[in-house]
Amino acid sequence: MEDQNSAPPSAGATDNVRPADMLPDGDYAIVEVIGHRTIVGRISEVERFGTKLLGVEPIFAGALLPVVLIGGGSIYQLTSCTREVAAKKGPTRLYQLPGSISSTLPPEADGLPRLGWVDPVKGDIIADLDELDEDGMPF
Repeated sequence: MEDQNSAPPSAGATDNVRPADMLPDGDYAIVEVIGHRTIVGRISEVERFGTKLLGVEPIFAGALLPVVLIGGGSIYQLTSCTREVAAKKGPTRLYQLPGSISSTLPPEADGLPRLGWVDPVKGDIIADLDELDEDGMPF
């Protein structure tokens, strides 16, 4: 049975994904953060502001993004995994990243696959994000 609430992957959605063996060595995890956010990436313990924090370098389209710092009290669940699992589970489309992370991407990320405006009934993409007006509606 087909899920009508999900949009089909955009063309070339996996064109930017690199194999897991191209990711650097380290500890990888799937981190669930309070606020219904899931971040997949390489993890480390970081000391900043006089306290220990979880540093996560999120995986996006097969590459590591700059570190995101998370306080221990905000971690709902942390599941350690291999680099290969993290590469497979990491987001490949901009809409899969938390807004606070996608807003920090460099301008060249504009060419990466994005979810356009989706017809709420059929689930079809009917416009890409470059064809939306200032209210987020298709022209």
